[in-house]
Amino acid sequence: MNKFYIQIVLFLLSIFVCVNNKALASESAPKKILQNPNKDTTSKPTNRCLTSEEIYEKNKDLLYTNPKETKEAEELMNEAVQQLEQHATDMRNYKILCAADAYHDTTLYKKKLENNTDVEKIEYYAYGFNKYDEIINDIWDPEHASPFNNGTVKIARVYNPNLVIIQQRYKKKCGSPQKYFYALATKVQ
Repeated sequence: MNKFYIQIVLFLLSIFVCVNNKALASESAPKKILQNPNKDTTSKPTNRCLTSEEIYEKNKDLLYTNPKETKEAEELMNEAVQQLEQHATDMRNYKILCAADAYHDTTLYKKKLENNTDVEKIEYYAYGFNKYDEIINDIWDPEHASPFNNGTVKIARVYNPNLVIIQQRYKKKCGSPQKYFYALATKVQ
């Protein structure tokens, strides 16, 4: 795998793993308003992001059934998650590219490894521990606008509800061919 794809996989993994659920986020059930006892008036959430199970059901036609490739993809992503956890916790040799301030909720870091591979790290600050699931579902949903998706993203292949191959296309300049890449993406706790 060349360096470009490794950087992309690590970047995508950092998006999904950087938020660590240290507190159990629970939402209370919506209250029913008893105006008319024969009518269900529970509040419906608006602008809700799809969960990984809902995305899986929606893209079930893209389900890949080759067990060997599925196992290899799972092993590759498990190894990538281990490397990501190491890079996420080790702050040595990182340089701050852009620090969070009152207007931006992200801090960008970068370091160069011995083999000239650039590792970029994003710390995304989320306010409200009870919004953990909502934030993760927001980032995981390819159809929802996200600051991490530059261009269009679609699911190209589904291995299981938490392991997919995505295709990301970049906006092309007038007269130039459209650029895109494929990347494995996983959702882990």
